[in-house]
Amino acid sequence: MFSELGYKLRQQISKALQRRSEAIRNALSRYNTQAGALIPPRPQLTWKDIVEYSFLGEFDLLRQSRSDIRTLDWTKPAHREATVKYFKIQRAREEIERLDVEICRLRTAIHDEGLMVNATIDVLLASNQPVGLELQCQWQTRAAINAVHLFRLDQIASQPNFSG
Repeated sequence: MFSELGYKLRQQISKALQRRSEAIRNALSRYNTQAGALIPPRPQLTWKDIVEYSFLGEFDLLRQSRSDIRTLDWTKPAHREATVKYFKIQRAREEIERLDVEICRLRTAIHDEGLMVNATIDVLLASNQPVGLELQCQWQTRAAINAVHLFRLDQIASQPNFSG
């Protein structure tokens, strides 16, 4: 979980946990005392277990269940991590489909912009030459940048899985 967060956010979480660690450790100690008194006794939790919970819903669900669901496959960390990775792959595939569409839109926008700006430059060169020359100079820089973008878009479009 922490590997997916930015450095500053991890630092903030770490500082918040340090400030509250004594309260958390006291609660953990009380939980372990009560868990041992239950029939059948529930397993003890460690600080490491608490830190590894990816969201509070897991903790509440496991703690308050009447039957021992902790032995089910979906409660095992490896299975949860595999499920999370599966859904991340699914979202990545959806994002690739979306990007294929956006690549086509960007290419069209660059093309249309070139036509519009060149037509505007032609009109300005005839009616207001200094402004037309300035716009032409500015457009050359932008056109060069667009050429780099088009080159990259061509590289992406040449990929075998590109569907745009």
